[in-house]
Amino acid sequence: MSDALGLFAKLFLIITVLIMIFFYLLAIILGPALFFFTAEGLITSTYYLSVLTIWILIIPLSIPTGLTVGVLFFGIWSIFALSFIVAWKLRENFHKTIKESLFRPTEKLFNSCLFTMPILNSMTLLTVIIISSFQEAGGIPTGAPPLVGEPFLDFFNLSYSAVVEELGFRLIPIGAFLIIYLYVAGNNVMEFSLRKKMKFFCIAILFPDRAKRMVGAKTVNEHGIGGGISLGEWSMVVFTSIVFGLAHFDPGVSWEIGKVSSAAVAGMVLGLNYLVYGIQAPLIMHWFFNAYADTYLLLSEIYPVAESFANGVIIFNFILGFLGWSAAAILCLRKLAKGIQKRGENKKNQATSSLQISTL
Repeated sequence: MSDALGLFAKLFLIITVLIMIFFYLLAIILGPALFFFTAEGLITSTYYLSVLTIWILIIPLSIPTGLTVGVLFFGIWSIFALSFIVAWKLRENFHKTIKESLFRPTEKLFNSCLFTMPILNSMTLLTVIIISSFQEAGGIPTGAPPLVGEPFLDFFNLSYSAVVEELGFRLIPIGAFLIIYLYVAGNNVMEFSLRKKMKFFCIAILFPDRAKRMVGAKTVNEHGIGGGISLGEWSMVVFTSIVFGLAHFDPGVSWEIGKVSSAAVAGMVLGLNYLVYGIQAPLIMHWFFNAYADTYLLLSEIYPVAESFANGVIIFNFILGFLGWSAAAILCLRKLAKGIQKRGENKKNQATSSLQISTL
């Protein structure tokens, strides 16, 4: 009976993930379609941006540019689309994971980045909402995102910040630390040819776990999060998460003090995602938080007939978040039960051995 329930729960989870992946891919197509094939979107796409601001942690850098919003938006969403392609193929092929899903332990399904992302995104969203709700109930305000009131310009700004914040809070600081750390920790890095060193540099920035394998360091793929992430990496994830949370504090303008804690929690998940799967994972998660729901909200504003569908898509995220936390709780309880059972068997074996020795 328990095996049948477990199979049903797994099947339900797989179907739910597949539905969410469909909604994700639909949003990836809808975003540019709404931006470039609607009158308001086309007008916004012609806006000229003379300067772009990027952040390395809390340090702002202004970059002169002669590009329009439309060109930049296309480039940003191309990055999102590429992230989905990479997530499909790495760390384990999504098609292979789904094909073998019923015959594998549930925890093994999370070797696939793309299978994991919908569940982890929804779980993190639910966590952030719960944190904010408790804080609001205690009188700690969260505030609101810095929007200008023009739907497509806000859509562009949210998409842009998703990429820029991953660049400044994950890719550059954690990536730079990883390169230095692996150069020191790796025994054979200095023996690499120039070409291999350049390859190592790029892989360390984009796919940390692969770079670790190149130099013979412990990987998450082989040793899990506990054994595959060093103390230095944990320190960098915690540090960048705290800074990420503080960077969202803009009292009286947008985000209030309550946003610091929820953003820091999200930053922790984003940083760990980066170390486990590669840069595509936090990019997809940040896209989910910033632009995914906004895509469907824009769709419902432009085409009111799609409002029920858009609301259904957003509600589905919360359902998956609840399912994700339920599955995590069940897995933890099973692991705990197995540990207790194994400990009991060991004590029983020790007692039997002691009795045999005393009899002799």
